[in-house]
Amino acid sequence: MTKAGSLLCIDAGNTLVKWCLHDSANVRFEQPFAFFSQATAEFKPFSESFGAVQRYLAPSLNSGHDVRAVLLSNVLGPEFEQSVRSMCGAAGVPMHVLTVNRHAEVQSAYQAPATLGKDRWAACMALSEISKAKVNLLVSLGTATTLDVVVKNACWQHLGGFIVPGVETMLRSLHSNTAELPKVQLDSISTNSWPVSTQQAIGQGVGRMQKAMVDSVVAQLQSEYGIPPAIWLTGGFASAMQAQLPQATLLEYAVFKGLVLDYRLAQKGAAA
Repeated sequence: MTKAGSLLCIDAGNTLVKWCLHDSANVRFEQPFAFFSQATAEFKPFSESFGAVQRYLAPSLNSGHDVRAVLLSNVLGPEFEQSVRSMCGAAGVPMHVLTVNRHAEVQSAYQAPATLGKDRWAACMALSEISKAKVNLLVSLGTATTLDVVVKNACWQHLGGFIVPGVETMLRSLHSNTAELPKVQLDSISTNSWPVSTQQAIGQGVGRMQKAMVDSVVAQLQSEYGIPPAIWLTGGFASAMQAQLPQATLLEYAVFKGLVLDYRLAQKGAAA
């Protein structure tokens, strides 16, 4: 059994680096305390031994919460990981890095598992802990929208998935690459009526494109398995998109939940 002590969980994403403290490895992650986030661009260059990583993350590491370990889900490459590792070494705190296919309980069919986005994998791990459905579609709505299929057989299996431009990426692209189209806020996305303004045309169009992608995968899974999949939404735009997908369930803090589960299983395996 692991000793008591907080876990500093870090989700290093394309747009934001988010981190929080979690009570203990013995407790399933529900809600974070001492949650923080910072634009990823502010952490660059990652190659510096500490740099912004130390400036933003070190106060949490030395917060007086008796941090037992630092848990990292990282899509920013080896330089960011090394910077966090240097910080942990200076503080004398061990570091746990999320790795795909570490545990027999959850496995991915990816041809090269190391290339699967760690945020996607952490979310799949989180889903495996809470879902009661045999067939699941996990939709992460961030800078990119990712759709991952996770099914329960002898173990939880990630079959693969899709990556398409995210909601904000689509909205920004239309504004940046045209002469007169406005930048539309996400709250312009609705399904109430035919669009009667340019803002509505963009907002509802992007929302429908995102929904259509989800619907196409749902239809394929229902055809293959004979049952509708459970749909889970996570990521920064999940709440806004739930109006388009009312049958879906929000999976909040999915990366943090998956990180804590991955660490707990690793500790269990080490103690066996």
